[in-house]
Amino acid sequence: MSTREILTLQFGHYSNYVGAHFWNIQELSFDYTGTVKAECNHDILYREGQTSTGEVTYTPRLLLADLKGSLNTLPSSGGLEESQVEEDLPWNTVEKIEEPAASKNEFLKDINDDISSNIKEKQYNLEQDVKTWTDYLYPRFHSRTVNVIKEYQHGDENESFDYSCSGRSLWKSDFGETFSDKIRKYVEECDSIQGFHINFDCTDGFSGLALGCIEYLTDEYTKSILAYPIVASHFADNNMSTEDEREKSTLRDSIRLVNMALSIEELSQHATMFVPLCTGEKGWRKPGNPRVFDYINYKPEQYYHSSSILASAIDTLSQKYRHKSNFHTMSDVCADMTGYGRKMAAASLGMPFAINESEYLIDHLNTTTKPLYTSITPSCKIATDKIFQLITVRGIPESYLKAPLKEAKEQMNLAAYRCSNVKEMFELYFQANNFLSATNVTVCEKPLELKTPFPNIFSDNLNEYGFVKTENQPQKVESCPVIAGYHNGNFMADMIEKLHRDVSRIKFAKLHKFKEQGLEEADYKESLDKLAEFKDNYEDDFEL
Repeated sequence: MSTREILTLQFGHYSNYVGAHFWNIQELSFDYTGTVKAECNHDILYREGQTSTGEVTYTPRLLLADLKGSLNTLPSSGGLEESQVEEDLPWNTVEKIEEPAASKNEFLKDINDDISSNIKEKQYNLEQDVKTWTDYLYPRFHSRTVNVIKEYQHGDENESFDYSCSGRSLWKSDFGETFSDKIRKYVEECDSIQGFHINFDCTDGFSGLALGCIEYLTDEYTKSILAYPIVASHFADNNMSTEDEREKSTLRDSIRLVNMALSIEELSQHATMFVPLCTGEKGWRKPGNPRVFDYINYKPEQYYHSSSILASAIDTLSQKYRHKSNFHTMSDVCADMTGYGRKMAAASLGMPFAINESEYLIDHLNTTTKPLYTSITPSCKIATDKIFQLITVRGIPESYLKAPLKEAKEQMNLAAYRCSNVKEMFELYFQANNFLSATNVTVCEKPLELKTPFPNIFSDNLNEYGFVKTENQPQKVESCPVIAGYHNGNFMADMIEKLHRDVSRIKFAKLHKFKEQGLEEADYKESLDKLAEFKDNYEDDFEL
């Protein structure tokens, strides 16, 4: 069977925070003993290579972009030692960008010294130590992975990379040409590539850069493009104390809002499917109140925290087409979710899936009055009726399904007692709770593993496996059951309507920088009109 490879692209600082957690989750789940049965086909996201000295490497099939000064201790060569860097074609001899020397935190020093046993047992102070996404990055990358934008300095207020037009211009420069060459090289290495994962910050210049790339991929390759436009959980200008700061924050909010609206409109033209993500309830103007997850305590102002939640969702959602026992492809998922031109879907996450350690799944589903998941799509309340959804559940053992026959008692009166596995029971649950809806459920045996450096954001009320404890004895949470879903239906029209309404209130005359960088008023208005037209795809098609 072919590998059905995926190439992952990451654009932007917060998206790289999410990506660092995502690749940590992958790499820390590898089994080098050969004794653990793997559920995922890691070759879908990883590629095998060889160094100039003949050493075999296994690195993410990944290209990422970030600004100068954002890498801290990670060299632009990807982090492998110079003697280990893979040999490549001549295009790899482009100018090297040397990052200023930075001191490594204790976690990175232990990785560097290959003290893997220490990492498992040690307590690190990453909440204070993490200043950028490379400060908790476990894997090392291929030499072509890291792409530094040297025209802009990370954290520079005077020359900030805030406008989608800036990103568009950058894509049309040598940077875009070099980046597309690297894409071509990765694709040529694949036996049967199934498509592209694209995570990008949709509120700043990285939106334009990513959209330029997506348009290129659409023209050049006939493969699926699954995009996650991501909104950060917090912005530095959210905390205002003076009138001047308030005015600056309002202007930046407007810029972010325009970038996001332009992103959604262009994705509706070029992506196969796209799913906006944010741990804030609102997502624009201000990210808003943090989404609430039972038994998780996280700080939205710490990207290290909030990005781990989104990474966990992406990892869980992608299990459907990375699972060894599943024959679905990314193309199948996109086709299932995007009927009637509804290319934008919502995502949800229930982490942990909060079942009591002494409770059976049948009783939990029968008695719970809370939703099983929380929306992680901004300004989006997921409907319960007239929807199509792909649900992935992981980490609930079959032993938790129902009581044995001799102990079943009242359980035997429930229709769900006839279910013989976790998949059937969830299918019955959604069939009973979602009117005029279609649900496809994927079940993975293994839970989400929460190994260091995953942040310690879980409640003391959980046991080491992420189930709610019956005894008050402190335990470190090592893994947890998770439920996540893609959802689509006419309810998505509300989000588009809110976005269109809010961005339409901004007068183009106030968008000086957009105009200076090439955005014409006629083109801007046309984009807003297309956004309104895209909403029409979500009109109710059901007849009762």
